[in-house]
Amino acid sequence: MTRRVDNLLERPRVGQRLAHVLCFLGFLTVYAYLLRGITIGQLYTFGDFPPFYGMGGIEKFTTVWVDQGLGFSYIYHVLPLYLGAVTLVGGVLAQNLLFLSFLPMGYLAFVLFGRRFIESIPVRHLAAFVYAINPLTIGEFVNGGMAALIGYAALPLLLHYLYAIVDTDGWEETLKTGAVFGATTVSPWLGFWMVAPFAGYLVYRARDAPRTILKLCASGVLGVVLSLPSVHHMLQRALGFDGGQSVLSSTLTWNYAEATVFTVARLAGNHGVMAMNKLGYNTDPAMLIGLVIPGIALLAIRQRRFHVYYGIAGAIIAFIVLTKHGYTTVLFELFPPVWSLRNPVKLQYPLLVCLSILFGAGLETVLAGPNGSVVWWDSQSSQSSHALTDGGTTVQSNVLVVAVVVLALLSYAAPASGALGLEEVRGDGYYVPQEHAELTDELDGTILWAPYGYTTQLRLRHTAPDHLGIKSGGVLHGIQNTEYVSSLFHDFAEDPETVHEQLASQGVNYVVVESDPPGDITHGPPRVVERWGAPWLWGSPESYNTALNESSGYDYAFTAGEYTVYRVEGATDHERFEQSNGIHQVYYPERPDYTDTDGPNLVANGEFDDGLEGWWAWDGSNGTQTTVVDTADGHAVEMVTESGDIYPIAQEAVVSPGQPYQLTLDAEGSGNVYLYWYNGTRSPENLVERESYALNASPQTVVSQGSTLSIRIRPNESRVQIERVSLQETTYPRRTGFTANTDEVPGVVIDGRETNETVGVAVGVNLNQTEAELVDPAVSIRDAETVLDGELVYDDSYRQGAGVLLPDDEVPESVPAEARVVTFDHPNGTVLDYWVVGEFDDRPVTVLYTSYDERWEGPTDSTHFEAYGWANGYIDATPSEIRWTGGTVRRWVVNVWAGSWALTLGALGIINVRKRRQQSQSDEQSRL
Repeated sequence: MTRRVDNLLERPRVGQRLAHVLCFLGFLTVYAYLLRGITIGQLYTFGDFPPFYGMGGIEKFTTVWVDQGLGFSYIYHVLPLYLGAVTLVGGVLAQNLLFLSFLPMGYLAFVLFGRRFIESIPVRHLAAFVYAINPLTIGEFVNGGMAALIGYAALPLLLHYLYAIVDTDGWEETLKTGAVFGATTVSPWLGFWMVAPFAGYLVYRARDAPRTILKLCASGVLGVVLSLPSVHHMLQRALGFDGGQSVLSSTLTWNYAEATVFTVARLAGNHGVMAMNKLGYNTDPAMLIGLVIPGIALLAIRQRRFHVYYGIAGAIIAFIVLTKHGYTTVLFELFPPVWSLRNPVKLQYPLLVCLSILFGAGLETVLAGPNGSVVWWDSQSSQSSHALTDGGTTVQSNVLVVAVVVLALLSYAAPASGALGLEEVRGDGYYVPQEHAELTDELDGTILWAPYGYTTQLRLRHTAPDHLGIKSGGVLHGIQNTEYVSSLFHDFAEDPETVHEQLASQGVNYVVVESDPPGDITHGPPRVVERWGAPWLWGSPESYNTALNESSGYDYAFTAGEYTVYRVEGATDHERFEQSNGIHQVYYPERPDYTDTDGPNLVANGEFDDGLEGWWAWDGSNGTQTTVVDTADGHAVEMVTESGDIYPIAQEAVVSPGQPYQLTLDAEGSGNVYLYWYNGTRSPENLVERESYALNASPQTVVSQGSTLSIRIRPNESRVQIERVSLQETTYPRRTGFTANTDEVPGVVIDGRETNETVGVAVGVNLNQTEAELVDPAVSIRDAETVLDGELVYDDSYRQGAGVLLPDDEVPESVPAEARVVTFDHPNGTVLDYWVVGEFDDRPVTVLYTSYDERWEGPTDSTHFEAYGWANGYIDATPSEIRWTGGTVRRWVVNVWAGSWALTLGALGIINVRKRRQQSQSDEQSRL
């Protein structure tokens, strides 16, 4: 009799398991189709392209020290540890499979959690499909949002255990909840905002059960402790939210730009995830069919148990939309941690859970028909034939509903169009060839890479951070100096032989030529291309190989896959963090950080009050669409490129040769401004100079290269809004604040206003007599234009962009006789730039680029000082002699973190053993 009952109970279970397997296989089929074209066997890159390969990822967590971040400067501390461990064990393929598994893991986790609310197995799996494949998850997949996808995949499992805490009496679920949170909350703010709405509801629901509330709170505390390294960094960052608030505000505005009710309800309201725009979720009208998903979610509104999910979803949508219109600004100002919501993606994950649950409940409601019974398999019955005996009308209507649902799901997934959109958005830049990482590990020394583009630079920044590239000017000279890199690249492109000695003296050991680099940088002859205010080295790899083979300064070393390696003859190792020019305190008079303007705006209709009058703009149908829109501050021009060629808006202005002008651009979005200087009328033969700048990095002051200027503002394949354009004569060419006053001071610069006066050598910059007597500087620097009368000559190569012309080539008597003067040749005489009185300290200085901390120690006879406010400087100490003697907080945090994991896993193991014993005893008693 018992066996017969067991057989009757087993049949429904077999049917349910079969239904789960078939549904999941259906999802995997769709998922595999969307992944067609994915690259397997190459390192996927995330965010700004850190691949975190092997021990390199683990070392970033275990060996690096900075004061902020608990020893690791990357914001997500555990992520490199995870990826390093995965790739160390399983190589590149393991990293690929980990990244590709997040959406299926989220799918399965939702199926587990969804059984609390959705009885029909096929409906539950359709809801899980919504949870797995939607604009939000596709956007994070394309953008490489590893931290977000880890939290997304674990969120339903976390909620499952949270609900189990309320439903059970034991402590096992409490431990599991904390463990899941601690293991998967790579980004603590993301984890907090994902869980907070549901945890708050469960605490309210258990308000009359103190023991349950205690367990819920204990699970939260345990989760925080088990993710302590990341939480510690989050708390440090929370203390600094007031700093850089203008940057946070602009980021907030940008991220919420697309947040209408419809786009948020379709989970596509985040402007910050650029893939959503690129794939069409925010721009393609056809995507409105995705509103079927939230529309079906409304059909379960009469069921009381879902009201809390409607409430959470409604509150999230309202907050996001109100934030777009600025109504929630006061919350960000009063409670700084709310700035963590400057990207609404953190709120869209709990919204995704709510919409998926409500979608399943609504679909189950509409498929139930008038008799209230759901067609297809459910958790109560295995009678699948029930679907065919419920009347033709019900079957037909349900088929229609299912067809609409499938269409809506396809509208979510269709823009992915292979590799979930990676190929379309990132092209060949979304992975790093394994040979690339192996090659950079093998080459010991500094590398010059050709061709060299933006994506190449991002890859090298992590695999070969010591490479010679756009950051080299700052690293070698202590100041931003892209002109130095641009000049070197120009000479190298023209003839590598001319820069051989320079490369060798700087310790450049190898030149690597890549035959198939990412992006469109391999066409044409070797040349320098300016993009985003930085120089890039473009040209065909064959040209570089030919030039290097013909040069006597470079020896062919070997070829590895797509990479040909040349050894630089006579290269000497050079430690880039060593500087030998001394240390200084700098005193200077307070001056504004902006230039004064003189005269009217030379740009006609610069604020667009008269529409586009005075401007040239494309008026065709296929290409950049330019319109004048109203904003809170007045009129603005909006430029949108969805298809066709990208066209600028342009205007000419008459200028004075050699005169400095202040250029002001108020714009939002990604784009460039081009300045075409002509001698005479605008024509190709009269072109003197062409300058290109990113909108967000345009120069404050430009010097006229001719008599006619053509200003052209162009978007970068996206939307750009321009509010004001101004070009005015200026009386002073460059900024005169601390940075400008110290650009040419050799050595490590220390701000004298904030540093102990006994440190280093005092340097006075442009001090008057009274100020100089108070400071008594050992070294005085005086810019000629601040004292001497005479004609000013403007040139960016001068210390502050201006010098005084000396027609008779004689130095004025007002310049001290003992001064060392700096002059430049000029067609009309000599230009006096500045003079120096006194001697600099020339003792060797080592700079350690970590947060300043007194617990770094060098030799007993060395001097330790703060450099730049974030680095450690040492006089008479080599890098090998400097060591870290602190780390108390780090050790405490890591020990608590590791010990808590050991105790938690041990407790779960003990509970599991006890449960097995109890089950074994129960089975034995039932047999008796």
